[in-house]
Amino acid sequence: MTEPENEHGATPTTRERLVEAISAHGPITARALAERFGLTSAAVRRHLTVLEAEGVIAEHVVPVAQRGRGRPSKSFVLSASAHEHLPGGYDEIAILAMQELARVGGEEAVERLAAERVADWEDELDARVTATEQAAGDELTPVDRLELLSELLTERGYATTVRPLSVPLPAPARQEGSAARTLVTAQLCHGHCPVLDIAAEHPQLCEAETRVISRIIGAPVQRLATLAQGAHACTTHIPLTEGRTP
Repeated sequence: MTEPENEHGATPTTRERLVEAISAHGPITARALAERFGLTSAAVRRHLTVLEAEGVIAEHVVPVAQRGRGRPSKSFVLSASAHEHLPGGYDEIAILAMQELARVGGEEAVERLAAERVADWEDELDARVTATEQAAGDELTPVDRLELLSELLTERGYATTVRPLSVPLPAPARQEGSAARTLVTAQLCHGHCPVLDIAAEHPQLCEAETRVISRIIGAPVQRLATLAQGAHACTTHIPLTEGRTP
């Protein structure tokens, strides 16, 4: 299979591909990266050692409260400096413009601009959903819609992935014989933010994104973490469906 070209028209190197995968899927282990690209773990670790020494990636530290027994596998995310060098949708003049907008128009002006920036997400996704449903001859599930949203946001520079989660719920104590329930949710994760520097100063951008995602999903969503606040990824909790296990 022919490798896709990068922005300079050249085939990406192994390290460039690793950086892209860590951006979209981090925190991720060397073993998982090796399986993704069909490489040996030893070869991947050599590249990761160089990338870590260059400050491109960093080890993801698992909080003590979340660690299980035994030594957790070492996983990686992009470093803070790497985010600064990834392609973005703004430059220095955009940051200055936002500061001036806030000075002249106040917080309400910033909020209006933040909402306008993501205003086309709904229409664009609706168009993609309609085209996909017509081609498939069937209605898309909430998970399918979420995958389409992930693809759209990745095209917009967010390096987005969907990470499904199934949480078993105990049956009510008073209802003997009732089946256990499974709460199906997902996390929408952005490994890169194209407006990171602006969002760090103006959280209205993140809030506008969360609101439009909520409208697209048709249910309340919760932003758990953001790159602008220093997290390794922007993570949004997405409620999907509630089913029953067999």
